[in-house]
Amino acid sequence: DARARLDAILSEPVRPAPGASGAGGWLDGVKVLDLTNVIAGPTIGSTLARYGAEVTLVQPVEPSVDPWNAVVFGLHAQRGKKSVLLNLKSPEGQEALARLIAEADVITMNGTDEQRDKLGLSPERLAALNPQAILVQLDAFGGPMRGPKSDHLGYDDLAQAATGVMVRFGGGMETPEEHAHFGTIDVLTGYCACVSLGAALERRTRTGKGGIARAALAAAGNLIQAQFMYDYEGRAPFDEPSGREARGWGPFYHCYEAADGWMFFAAPEEKREALRAVADLADLADRCEAELSAALAERFATRPFAHWAEAFAGTSSAVVRLGSLHATRDAALQRESEGAIDLTQATFRVIRHDRHPLGRWADLVAPNAVRPGRGRITIPGPMPKYGVHTREVLGRIGYAPDAIAAMI
Repeated sequence: DARARLDAILSEPVRPAPGASGAGGWLDGVKVLDLTNVIAGPTIGSTLARYGAEVTLVQPVEPSVDPWNAVVFGLHAQRGKKSVLLNLKSPEGQEALARLIAEADVITMNGTDEQRDKLGLSPERLAALNPQAILVQLDAFGGPMRGPKSDHLGYDDLAQAATGVMVRFGGGMETPEEHAHFGTIDVLTGYCACVSLGAALERRTRTGKGGIARAALAAAGNLIQAQFMYDYEGRAPFDEPSGREARGWGPFYHCYEAADGWMFFAAPEEKREALRAVADLADLADRCEAELSAALAERFATRPFAHWAEAFAGTSSAVVRLGSLHATRDAALQRESEGAIDLTQATFRVIRHDRHPLGRWADLVAPNAVRPGRGRITIPGPMPKYGVHTREVLGRIGYAPDAIAAMI
């Protein structure tokens, strides 16, 4: 709907950033009501908690998902929340939900429009209960405009199949392969929903209006493949590498094995000039591309990684040693028991929660690719036992102890 106004929007002058003391989090005081389950939805609330939001998680009295999704993924995705159990199928549960909505700034839920309205979260009812509330809605194939699959259910793996990830990763229609179950699209969609919420909060600041902020698994599946979708006059054929045997995109952007292990060689701009500048490789610079990958593989295997790293030092080309998930984790590992965790110096940290209430340690990634110059990021507290804050939360919204006891 914005296409006709796009040029005018892009030509607007940059708006000045609001002033801030930097003492607290960006979302300090923002109340979030979390009605999500599984992975993508809960990721929204746990991310918002890192920036100071107060998140209240509502779970059904009878579990809606299995322990793997509810507990194992919950160790990460339910951090920093207070948890209340409500039977939303009962009048009492719906009344409690209405009170929670009335006090909330943000409500998060994952489900189709049909499920949303059945739960009592239609735009009309939200506007009546709390006109300034923002609903963050996450689903599989939905969006601002209706389509033939808007009300279809789906999970990460189904979105991978529908958007082409499985074909691209597997190498073809005959060998489709799932990419990183639960990690490729689910968590990304939760982050996309946070970005959508950021825009909605900015709009509310300027207009006072609430509304709906949306994200979808299918949209995230397309987002991570956008680099393959650009077309323009003179573009080479869409023949990007695919399948588990793919090692790179041509000889100048490719994995090679050095004498002491695997590395990635990147010379996407310099290409042949990069080879001419290295004495050990100069004689290969004029080889045709069909032969070059094999020739480079043979030559790189004759020397250790350190030799090639030094050879390309100071140029715009490089070799990078390939690592493992374990080595990456260990290089960024910090123990909770050792005191304050510094999140300001790197894109992520792995925190070993060695004082975890489950009685064992748990290694969890603290994503902090966004590191604000003004504002504080925190590591939220551990996932609560589901329902442990039920009495506290119901008391906060006006229920007397005897009424709470009757509901329980």
